[in-house]
Amino acid sequence: MKKWFRILPHGFLIVFLSAVFTAPGADAEEGSCYLKANTTDVFVIAYDLDDDGIQGPQIWQGRINRGETAKITTPHGRFRYKYNAEPDKDQPLSGGVDRWCRNLETILVP
Repeated sequence: MKKWFRILPHGFLIVFLSAVFTAPGADAEEGSCYLKANTTDVFVIAYDLDDDGIQGPQIWQGRINRGETAKITTPHGRFRYKYNAEPDKDQPLSGGVDRWCRNLETILVP
């Protein structure tokens, strides 16, 4: 019986540490996805959306060349993006498209 009382705290420690070190990867994938420029180069700005769909802070900005991807991570699992389908020309952004971002799925833009 005394042997179990010596082993029990070590068992709890192992379970606790394994939960701490495995959970962040799952959470990171839950709110992460890839933006992919499918047919042309594109300039994209992505904003976080809260649970009520209200636009929050900018989470990513940049150019994505045709066929390439960019990984983004959203705090709430949703985002809104605006884009310029002619990134070499200075023009207003189009869009305002709301999307879910989860499980490292690929989202085609525009």
